[in-house]
Amino acid sequence: MSSALPCTPLATAARELIDADLAPSLRNHSIRSFLFGRAAATAQGLRAGTDYDEEAMYLICALHDIGLSDVANGDQRFEIDGADYAAQFLEANGVRDGRVDVIWDAIAAHTSGLSSSPVYRRRRPAAIWIAVDGIRIDIEGSPGTLPPGYADEVHAAYPRLGGIQALARAIEQQAVAKPHKAPPGSLPGEIVRLRHPDLVPTWDDIVAGSGWQESEPAHRCAEL
Repeated sequence: MSSALPCTPLATAARELIDADLAPSLRNHSIRSFLFGRAAATAQGLRAGTDYDEEAMYLICALHDIGLSDVANGDQRFEIDGADYAAQFLEANGVRDGRVDVIWDAIAAHTSGLSSSPVYRRRRPAAIWIAVDGIRIDIEGSPGTLPPGYADEVHAAYPRLGGIQALARAIEQQAVAKPHKAPPGSLPGEIVRLRHPDLVPTWDDIVAGSGWQESEPAHRCAEL
């Protein structure tokens, strides 16, 4: 099983970006996600270049956490900031076609759980859900998810360096500094709710603060 990465000019530019701007733990997570996703796709009989766009899949994985870097840290959830920055990166490198939308969609929704839906997989390019599968394997998988010995090979080249706990800390630090980046129901919101419950409003808080002054409806039995 190969650990080689795509070497197109666009893939090389993305690697240079994450080498420069992502923390090493996040950079390694991003690269492992690509390698694990490609290995899982191969095990399912999917062929790079025929069944999915390998470069697009690599770009999704490489850039999916760029919103946790200083260069892309805006005022939205890290997933959306990252998707916006990835789109700007692609356009600055001459990409003007539908790949921009595909990669934006994948990064913006990579924490949503959408990719597990069979309908979503049927309706969206395979590069999206293969990439998200790889991200999921690196977060919640195990060596047994992959071909024998492959996880060791990948980890030798791209060690975990704190692993997913480092990822969670990066999300937490951003959201503590800017609590509006962690809305209820989002991954950042859940991490902050567990670690800093006073910082994140609940759904009831949001509804109570609206200008509609709504109250709970009275429950009435249907008349006989």
